Amino acid sequence: MPVVVNIVYAVFAFIFGSIIGSFLNVVILRTPLRQSIVTEPSHCFSCGHRLAWYDMFPIFSWLFLRGKCRYCKAKISSRYMIVEAVTAVSYCLAYLVFGFKWELAFSIVLFAVLVVLSGIDIDHFEIPYWCSIVTAVLGIASFFVFPDTPWYERLIALGVIAVLFVILVLVGGMGGGDLQLMLGASLLLGYKAFIALFIGIVLGAVYGIIKKAYDRKTEKAVSEKIRELAMEWYQNQLDRDVGYVLDGHDDIIVGSISEGNPDIEWEFLEEKVWKGLPDKAALSQALRDNITEEREGGFKIFIKEDLVEKVKYSRRMVFGPFLAVGISAAWLAGEFIMTWYMTLLGV
Repeated sequence: MPVVVNIVYAVFAFIFGSIIGSFLNVVILRTPLRQSIVTEPSHCFSCGHRLAWYDMFPIFSWLFLRGKCRYCKAKISSRYMIVEAVTAVSYCLAYLVFGFKWELAFSIVLFAVLVVLSGIDIDHFEIPYWCSIVTAVLGIASFFVFPDTPWYERLIALGVIAVLFVILVLVGGMGGGDLQLMLGASLLLGYKAFIALFIGIVLGAVYGIIKKAYDRKTEKAVSEKIRELAMEWYQNQLDRDVGYVLDGHDDIIVGSISEGNPDIEWEFLEEKVWKGLPDKAALSQALRDNITEEREGGFKIFIKEDLVEKVKYSRRMVFGPFLAVGISAAWLAGEFIMTWYMTLLGV
C-alpha cells in the first residue's frame, strides 16, 4: 500500500478513535449513575446548558474553549480530552500494527472496553463486570478467528493467571474486578497475558511508591483527625459505662471512605468483651461531619484497654488502568516484546 494512502488511513483511524472516545466519556460518566447513554443529550454538568454540535468536536473543542464551558465558564476536566486522545492514538496504532485484518476489529472493541473500565475504576474504584464479560467474549471468539494460537495455550494461561490473582486478591494486593479482567484477557492473549500482567504490576508498583510518598503527609493528618474523633467517641462510651469488661484486651474498628462518605464497618475483633452496645451511629456521624476532604480510603481504629491507641488511614489505589496498559501493550506488541526479551536472555 502506498505510504500516502497508509497515512490517510492512519489519520482516519485517529479521527474515528477520537469520536469513539467522546462517546466513551459519556459511558464512563453515566453508566455508574445508571443514566441513559442514548436518550439524554450532552450538557454542561455545572449550568445544565445543552451543548451545541460545535462544542463537542473531540479534543479540539476542549482546546479551543481552554477547558471551560462556553456558557457558564465553569472548568471542564481535562479527562474528557485525555480519554478522546488516548482512544484516538490506540486506534491509530492498531491500524498501523494490524492493517485491515480481524485484529483491527478486535482492537476497536478491546480498546474501548479498556478505556471505559480505566475511567470508571479511577472514579469509583471498581471495574464493571460487563467489561470483563466483553473481554472474555473477545477471547472466546479469538479461538475461532485466530486458530494459530493453540486452545490449550490459552487455557493454561487462564489457569496460571487465576492462581496468581487469587493469591494477590487474598493478600489484598488487587480486587476481584482485576481478577475477572485478567481471566478474560488470558483467553484472548494466551501466554502474552503474562506480559500484560508483568507490565501492569511494574507500572502499578512504580505509581504506588510515588503515590505513597506523595500521600504520606495527608494520610498522617487524616489519621490524626480520625483518632481525635474516635477518642472523643470512646470517652463517651466509657461515660455511659460501655467499655471493656477486662483489661488487656484490644480491638479494631474497621472503616472506609467511599465517594467522600465515611462509614464504619464495625468488625469488632473482641466484641464479646464489650459491656453493653457501643453507640455506633455517633462515631459514624462524627466522621461524616468532620472527614470531608477525603474521597476514597480505608482506616482501622485500634483500641487497647481503655485507650484509642492509634489510627491507620491509607488512600485507595486503582490497578485497573495499569492492567489496561499492560493488556494493550501485549495485544499490540506481545510477540515483539517476547522476542526482545528472549534475545536479551540470549535464548
